[in-house]
Amino acid sequence: MATTRSLFVSFLALVCLAVAVPAGVSAAAPEDPAVVSTDAGRVRGVVTDRGRAFLGVPFAAPPVGERRWRPPQPVAAWSGIRDAARFAGACAQQARPVLGTPEVTNEDCLYLNVFTPPGGGSGKPVLVWFHGGSFVSGTAAHYDPSDLARTGDLVVVTANYRLGAFGFLAHRGLTAEAPDTGSGNYGLMDQQAVLRWTRANAAAFGGDPARVTAAGQSSGGLSVCGHLVAPGSRGLFARAVIQSAPCGVASRPLAEATSAGSAFAAGAGCLGTTPAVVVSCLRGKSAAALLKVPTSGAAPWWPVSGTPVLPVPPGQAIEAGDYARVPVLIGNGLDEGTIGALIVESGGTHLNAVTYPVVLTSLFKLDGPRVAAHYPASRYGNDYRLAFGAAFGDYLVACPTREAARQLAAATPGRVFAYEFADRSAPNLYHAPADFPLGAYHGAEIPYLFTYLPAPDVRLTPAQTRLSQTMTTLWSSFATTSTPAPTTWPPTAPTPYRQLSLAPDAVTLRTDFDTSHQCAFWATIARPTSQGPVA
Repeated sequence: MATTRSLFVSFLALVCLAVAVPAGVSAAAPEDPAVVSTDAGRVRGVVTDRGRAFLGVPFAAPPVGERRWRPPQPVAAWSGIRDAARFAGACAQQARPVLGTPEVTNEDCLYLNVFTPPGGGSGKPVLVWFHGGSFVSGTAAHYDPSDLARTGDLVVVTANYRLGAFGFLAHRGLTAEAPDTGSGNYGLMDQQAVLRWTRANAAAFGGDPARVTAAGQSSGGLSVCGHLVAPGSRGLFARAVIQSAPCGVASRPLAEATSAGSAFAAGAGCLGTTPAVVVSCLRGKSAAALLKVPTSGAAPWWPVSGTPVLPVPPGQAIEAGDYARVPVLIGNGLDEGTIGALIVESGGTHLNAVTYPVVLTSLFKLDGPRVAAHYPASRYGNDYRLAFGAAFGDYLVACPTREAARQLAAATPGRVFAYEFADRSAPNLYHAPADFPLGAYHGAEIPYLFTYLPAPDVRLTPAQTRLSQTMTTLWSSFATTSTPAPTTWPPTAPTPYRQLSLAPDAVTLRTDFDTSHQCAFWATIARPTSQGPVA
């Protein structure tokens, strides 16, 4: 399981995202609909023909100084009208050269954004979106959901949450400070604060606090897995959307996280005689210094199970049926693993007849030759990148997602809807060579649901635009009624597993998922226990 989570960390790390403001906005006068009263004070957003946007609204006090590594604290009320016309800065994170994103040292980052459709009104469904980025990168400012809000007639909230060591450091000294919450889940608690803020303020923006959908992709989807089982998240949302996020790897054990936290403190030069002294030392370090501390092992920054915030691993709790029994929309991309091939080749290993079996053996140990034989390059046009991508994606995302969907459907029959995004010509959002065979890769569906601001030149073909319109209708219909419509999309069941295949001009219900992703084969492969990365 440690290696599986480690692979998913590398897999997600390429999803990271540049702060921008939706184009064409105009300042609003205090008396117009751009002014809304929240429970902490009034905010003035911006109004366009696409709807209203309230950007950079605080949902918790800045987690700086002594508030670093503590549960999110309430926002201090303000007088007058607070400007909400610009996105707030991203949370502290390391640079991602492969994505062209810089290092961010900002810790004052607990802000959210609210998008509403034009025309006003009340009682609208609300969708809260948690961004991806392997729990170490990303920002809510990468997503403009104005079109989704307008098409679906719903309110959309996007939010930042603490990342990396700032969001997921587990340490004995921190646990001693807050025994009611433990340590290691500050980012998850930030998200819970977002959900509480949404419940308290949804009506002011025209939303219905009883119809909140928690949604996310990649590590944002893993977060939703966590909220399904976290005691503090119960009752804060009525529906869930999980995109490309196998719930079975949504947490790491407390002992593993605490060990990683101790190693991190040592790497930062904090070697005090007591845990409290170590924590004081860590709080005295600058964000820039902490970002430079090396990490090792599987998923050093990941939600921590075995804590009061997350007592049981999400995958285990879902398998046992011990989770919030809400309707769930869940799915994956057809070619999730091509990003794995990109990671391997970006690390300097060209996948060919010689290296392909070596890489598989490093990943699957004694089962490596079996995997190579089951996924021969000859089946993929002798392209070893495609062969590796198929194996990697089936193992890491597709089959585990199917398993989670089946378990959810067993406990909540008729309320789980499964999909597979299948547009193999989706726009390339990564810094990958133009001829790299990404296909329907991890995250490829994002520009079909949002305007993805780091990629302003993305253009969809007419057929892709129709698919985008279908998907926004389905997602918003689910957020509104718990049933995707108008396309015929029956709920899935433990068997046969049925998912809606989403491709341009080919939205069809399929029942061949198990065979196309070789899930019976993967059931015979032992999960590795080593903690090394793919490459």
